[in-house]
Amino acid sequence: MEYLKHRGVKIPLIGIGTFGLGFNANNSATEENTVRTAIETFGMTLIDTAESYGDGASELFLSGIIKDYPRENLFIVDKIHPENAEKNAYSDSCRRSLDRLGIAAIDLYLLHWREDLELGRVADNMEELVRKGLIKHWGVSNFDTDDMTELFDRDNGKHCFCNQILYNIATRSPEYELIPWCKKNDVLVTAYSPLCHSNARRLSVAQNPIVIDVAKRTGKTPESLMLSFIIGTSGVTTVFKTSDISRLENNMQNVFSPISDEDLNALSRVFKAPRKRTKLKTI
Repeated sequence: MEYLKHRGVKIPLIGIGTFGLGFNANNSATEENTVRTAIETFGMTLIDTAESYGDGASELFLSGIIKDYPRENLFIVDKIHPENAEKNAYSDSCRRSLDRLGIAAIDLYLLHWREDLELGRVADNMEELVRKGLIKHWGVSNFDTDDMTELFDRDNGKHCFCNQILYNIATRSPEYELIPWCKKNDVLVTAYSPLCHSNARRLSVAQNPIVIDVAKRTGKTPESLMLSFIIGTSGVTTVFKTSDISRLENNMQNVFSPISDEDLNALSRVFKAPRKRTKLKTI
């Protein structure tokens, strides 16, 4: 595993997402084996979950796994649903997540998306969770540049550690303004759905002749090439979900080998970089 350091914290460039994991007891053994392999074989100690994933089912699923690893070796990311934030139930929501996970503190706690929340209250409530020792850092998810600017105008807003966004080789709009803004203002960016947000879209990228050619020449798979593209962006980490060990191995094949400028240019001729600002896409 390779890492970046953000505000003094060492963070894996690639982590394991858990949406859908723990939803079906019939799949739990396979899912557990995959997550353990991600941690032990590939060093994917960044683990991303949310209270809304199966109404806590993914958190409960993770509790049976993470108890077997030194807590200080894991970086746990969780998220509060905006409905609970609107109710000002930050402490209660966080404590429920901690109970389900079986841990004392969450490393990074995100507002899952904004809705119509007043951002000053968001920042103040998150800071209160830090003071109580329930979380170590806080951030947001699905925030566009205007949202981030508004957040930073509020007291405590600049303490925002991370913005988790939809970003992949086929969805590059954040490159135009949002990612540079976050980098300038010392906000970590985490890309979700780095392998595209639908199986059909992933396949269309993976089967593109340019992607196949670059992947083959660089010892990657199309999927690991897509991940390499994301983590090659300075200040960006990513998380992906899989419940299959063979797909996990496929995704991580030679993933940390950098992509040359020549190959990046070839990829950009097909998956074009943005030339103007467009609204951040979310799922």
